[in-house]
Amino acid sequence: MIETPEIAIVRVAFAAGETIVDNGPADAGSAAATGFASRRVAAPGTTLFDLALEASKKVISGGGETPPVRPCGVVAATFSNEMRFPALSVRIASALGLDPSVPAMDLQAACSAYPYALYVAGRLAADAGGTVLLVDGDLQSRLVDSGDAATAPLFSDAATATLVSARPSSGAKSAFAFLNRASDALSCPPQGPVRMDGFGVFSFVAAEVAPFLSSFVREAGGTIDAFVPHQANMYMVRRLAKAAGLEGILVTCGPEFANPGSCSVPLALAARGVSGRVLLAGFGAGLSAAACVVTVAPGAVGVPEDAQDP
Repeated sequence: MIETPEIAIVRVAFAAGETIVDNGPADAGSAAATGFASRRVAAPGTTLFDLALEASKKVISGGGETPPVRPCGVVAATFSNEMRFPALSVRIASALGLDPSVPAMDLQAACSAYPYALYVAGRLAADAGGTVLLVDGDLQSRLVDSGDAATAPLFSDAATATLVSARPSSGAKSAFAFLNRASDALSCPPQGPVRMDGFGVFSFVAAEVAPFLSSFVREAGGTIDAFVPHQANMYMVRRLAKAAGLEGILVTCGPEFANPGSCSVPLALAARGVSGRVLLAGFGAGLSAAACVVTVAPGAVGVPEDAQDP
């Protein structure tokens, strides 16, 4: 476990794919097994950059209810940036008119990326003494084989934007833990398609991720107000929460948004209005898992999906 000065999520916003695709009745078996009756898919011509910029503008403006924030850094987590470079973070920083001296970087950890990105953003916020913009998102629908019943009904499109601050003077701590195994049970070459050994991934989550989370919670200590995991599928998430003793505080958004990748964690925060001391977890491709306990400020998720950009 890694401890840091308190890292706080100040505000979260999201932009999901515009098209709602029904997963039944043709995929009725998959919908019943995963809990995903539908998924959100980006319209033709919409790019990851479009969704990420939309979410970023919402979170910076606060839906027009607060003075705009000027981030002191930009961190982006994605594996589906439509350009190898420039980095998504650099493009977002430029589009927002941030000073060229503002640091901007991308990282890639697939399903586990959000806790990793929070750690990087929190440390940057602490060192720079400001607020960091964390962008997380993927267009996964364009990386799946539409005829593959194991992947096509699962993966959706969305981007989220999180404002992250550090509070070293509070005396409180945030905690992070990571777990990695080299495996192609869930893999994707640069141009796709995503390939998944569902049993292999489920076995990893049941045999390794559940005890990993249980141990992390004990070591981190203190009261946890909510458990917000990666929305891999509803059956897997509920089994994981039960095995780790966290079912009573489980927060999900999968039935509405399916699995948009690592950004499903902040998307669930935004969709469900979570606040307090929160356990966040990502797991899957790698095979990997990452978890953190951080503070989510009251009112952090008050930016609606249809908020107007400034």
